[in-house]
Amino acid sequence: MRITKIEAHPVRMPMRPFSDAYSDYSTGQFVLVEIQTDAGVVGYGEAPCTVTVGFYGETLETVTASIRNHIAPRLLGEDPLNIRRAISIMNVAHGDAVIGKTAIDSALYDAAGKALGVPTYTLLGGMQRENVEAASEIAAIKPEAMAEEARRLVKMGFRVIKIKAGRDFEDEIRGVRAVRDAIGPDMELRVDPNGGWSRSETLAALKAFADCEVSYVEQPLQGWDLEGLAWIRKATGVPIMVDESVWNAHDVIKVAEAEAADIINIKLTKAGGLKNSLDIYTTAEALGIPCIVGTELEACVGVAAKLHLAASLENLPFACEFTELAFHKMAIREPLRLEDGHLMVPTGPGLGVSPDKDLIEEHRVSL
Repeated sequence: MRITKIEAHPVRMPMRPFSDAYSDYSTGQFVLVEIQTDAGVVGYGEAPCTVTVGFYGETLETVTASIRNHIAPRLLGEDPLNIRRAISIMNVAHGDAVIGKTAIDSALYDAAGKALGVPTYTLLGGMQRENVEAASEIAAIKPEAMAEEARRLVKMGFRVIKIKAGRDFEDEIRGVRAVRDAIGPDMELRVDPNGGWSRSETLAALKAFADCEVSYVEQPLQGWDLEGLAWIRKATGVPIMVDESVWNAHDVIKVAEAEAADIINIKLTKAGGLKNSLDIYTTAEALGIPCIVGTELEACVGVAAKLHLAASLENLPFACEFTELAFHKMAIREPLRLEDGHLMVPTGPGLGVSPDKDLIEEHRVSL
């Protein structure tokens, strides 16, 4: 089986407004990648582009161009079952830019699973769980609005909530308390400033909401400040999760050596796909650091790729992030079921979901 064609379909869709330390988002953006083969097998992957310039330095336009002009031509004629070889070719063709490679990686796993008649989680090592506990985020907004949003998420079925911060320090402190009051004492609460707090602000925040039972704080300091993160951990005893500090397996080793984190947030897009995400997990597991699977507001088949990764991990003690379900109309034909705070893992061949071509065509943009 050989790759005969790779198409990139850029899409912009309206979404419920969301904000974090980087920017405000009111439009969901992604590139749907379609890998066609001479055996008639088609694999789909998603390059999430909603969170782009502020975090990745890429845009919908640059991601589309990178796939069409640099990655796709190099992969024509390759065997889609030889995923590691294809990833090596992409790395040579497109360096460290990760968003486009994420879509190609997922599409390869989708095609391979379909060709072999097995779900993607089988290719990742097998299913460890049939469902995945799901968390959702609350945007960096005013405290009263945070409380209202928390109640909406609880009504949807989420049992774990993460508050976005890193914009207005005083509002964020009040927001944590408002959300805890709104959801009661039994639900898990997390806080994520996306590197937007200083060391002194982090200490003040942890003291201010010490009685709000925050499970952990994610990336309070800039990703490079491993020394500061280690100092916060030792000074406060509050668990720290890192996101921006880990982009690859090499970063995991640096974080472990610095004793800078208790948990690692693996994002498929930041890692560059499923293969690299699994490398991050395996390295972290060997070093005794648990992980979660995070969100980049995926709007299409990427949400299924996340579920397959989470399903394949032996150790997954914390809820994974599926914020996209609360902010997007998902561009997939098979609805994902949130039951008792958990999402069922698709069990069909490949990713087990298919893109909603009608919705994608309605919102596809010409680039």
